[in-house]
Amino acid sequence: MTALLDSAALDQAGDTGTTLVRLIRAEFMKIRTTDTGWLFLTGFIVFTAIALTINGFGHHYQLYPQHGLVSPAQAVAQAAQARTPAGVAAMAASMMTSGQRIAVMFALLLGVLVVTSEFANQTAAVTFVTVPRRATVIMAKVAAAACCGALFWLVATVLAAVATPLFLYSQHVSTSLAGWMVARSVLLNLLAFVAWGVFGLGLGAVLRSQLVAVIAAIAVYAGSFGTELIFTALYNVFHQGWMLGAPVIGPAVASEVMTTSGPAFPYAPPGWVGGVIIIGYTVALVAGGIALTKRRDVI
Repeated sequence: MTALLDSAALDQAGDTGTTLVRLIRAEFMKIRTTDTGWLFLTGFIVFTAIALTINGFGHHYQLYPQHGLVSPAQAVAQAAQARTPAGVAAMAASMMTSGQRIAVMFALLLGVLVVTSEFANQTAAVTFVTVPRRATVIMAKVAAAACCGALFWLVATVLAAVATPLFLYSQHVSTSLAGWMVARSVLLNLLAFVAWGVFGLGLGAVLRSQLVAVIAAIAVYAGSFGTELIFTALYNVFHQGWMLGAPVIGPAVASEVMTTSGPAFPYAPPGWVGGVIIIGYTVALVAGGIALTKRRDVI
């Protein structure tokens, strides 16, 4: 990601086409020809494989409850519920999105690095001299971050599409992966990966410092889940009903509300609310990043 826009990366992007198209091609060239992008992809594949394995064991114990942990009656009821058409479909949807809660952080952090690497390696000045339209440069990076998020989703979906039917067959249950519940989860998973990739890009453009932006990205994502504890404590004091659904204002909670089939937590708002919130945060960060990049020095 440290290649200059007037280097081989831009030359190989082609001599024709608009500036934005050439910039996008150059961004892809940077990601493809540096170790960082490949390390992220390798780590993501390993993480997804582990998540699929853990998720598979969890669902196995749903289908075959351990009698030592629950009563025989509870075991029969739990297994019967898991084997209903709705239960199997939910299980397939869960397998197809295994590890999504943490996996989107790969897209988030890579999005941060796409923009902050320019400043960390002091190549931003050359970039903006080569292409003075700073908004165009940022939008090219937005496109690259969105595509990286989509690539992570594609890799995870392909791995899950291979593993899920094999798992279901081994457990003597079956369902169509083209069913609406499964397809909805997979498509919303794509939206989550793209949104978090662009979210990271916007955060990096606003903060500019690579170290600060990476720390902030992790803090924002992990800290979002603390909103549930905060608003639960506030509800216990003030007893205002709206506080039970208010944790959705946390970006990571909003993403989970958007992608979860059914309520992500008690009194959670509908999924579209989470989608509007996470997209709103993403758009605001990108707009803020463009505005700040236009106004401040790049060195």
